[in-house]
Amino acid sequence: MPFPFLQRSHAYAARLLHQAGLTVSQIPAAVNVVRTTVETWFQREIASGNQQQALQVLKGQVKEKAPGFLFAQLKEMVLLRLILHLGIRSALASNIAVLLLPFVLKRVYEQVQKNESAANWWQEQTWKQHLPTSQKVKQKFQDIKNNLRPTRPEKDQTLFL
Repeated sequence: MPFPFLQRSHAYAARLLHQAGLTVSQIPAAVNVVRTTVETWFQREIASGNQQQALQVLKGQVKEKAPGFLFAQLKEMVLLRLILHLGIRSALASNIAVLLLPFVLKRVYEQVQKNESAANWWQEQTWKQHLPTSQKVKQKFQDIKNNLRPTRPEKDQTLFL
């Protein structure tokens, strides 16, 4: 079974994995373990209602709290499964996870984009309807700007006490 993760530019990652301590036969197994773990994690997060945060993790946008927490959970799952399935030490598993997770997340995200049901789900999201258009935002700023202008009385109508 060919692994698309180890083509062209990813050959460098395969060399790094081999230099990190994996045998040549363990590299495809490691990629497979990480891929299945990410897919399982993603399906679980969708089932629990965390679609938006899970998609942010797949995109690599983990600066906010919720996606950062989910990414930490995913990384721990990957570490545990690498240790169990490949029988390697935790330090090596950590190095492998750091090397493979970006490639696998990118590939799974591409697969999700190609999936028709995921595309339909994305189109059905109602949050897009609540976003204002740029014209509405400009109009709102113009209204605020007009309301903030001080009203000055004309020179003839000033009252002197």
